[in-house]
Amino acid sequence: MIPRLGWSGTEDPVLCHTCDSHGCTNPAHLRLGTSAQNRTEWAQRHRNPGGPLADLRGAAGRTRAIAAAVHAGLTRGEARERIDQRIRAAEQGGLPLTLW
Repeated sequence: MIPRLGWSGTEDPVLCHTCDSHGCTNPAHLRLGTSAQNRTEWAQRHRNPGGPLADLRGAAGRTRAIAAAVHAGLTRGEARERIDQRIRAAEQGGLPLTLW
């Protein structure tokens, strides 16, 4: 149990999100950790140029692009595979260009 809301000390328990997708609500992507662990893991993932935290649109912009891709596919009655392609394209659309 997390005893309180608000700012936490470094060793207080917090809910850590492991996939960094702003709109994700999958319970399998959540775990209990400390604030210090959460910040350290975030800093490590933040350096990944292909990860969600590198998206130039920001977390909310990335989520809006993915939601729009899903909505467009559903509106057109597309197959799941095509909607998955739309999602991957939306995810890639905001990532910075890299040489590796």
